Amino acid sequence: MPKVPEWKPESKLSERWAKAKRSLRLLYLRLMRLKGQPKEVAGGMAIGVFVGMTPTVPLHTVLAVLIALILKRSKLAAALGVWVANPFMLPFIYFLDYKVGQLLTGADAPSLAISNFSIANLIDLGWSISFPLFFGGVITGILCAIPSYYITKRLILLYQARRRQRRVGS
Repeated sequence: MPKVPEWKPESKLSERWAKAKRSLRLLYLRLMRLKGQPKEVAGGMAIGVFVGMTPTVPLHTVLAVLIALILKRSKLAAALGVWVANPFMLPFIYFLDYKVGQLLTGADAPSLAISNFSIANLIDLGWSISFPLFFGGVITGILCAIPSYYITKRLILLYQARRRQRRVGS
């Protein structure tokens, strides 16, 4: 009688971790191998991270690529940078955006108990949520884009130096 392998939860977890590591490594290698100068690629990444932190979800990639095109930065890096706002992180990012925007604008938390369903009241409710959310998104976007530019540029320079060293050593 063939022996049935025993299911171990740690093996599933280690398989998922291995897959995640491979995916991150592939993303890293794709970023490092993008064409262009390090400042162009890092600029594209910073643009993508900035746009990813703003509440413009259906247009993230389009906006990032358009801004990268206008500023002559890497469009592919911008599209990759947008993925900082992946579906798992979006609720946390939007919560942070809203709280930062609320703090900086001094907006009060809106009451979601609506007694008057007039169009004007609903528009006002939407504005009292969306303004702090968007304003906070711009601020957190800037605060995240700046380090992402320098980190990406540094990683690309280190990767290129390592590749040159390997070629010379061969």
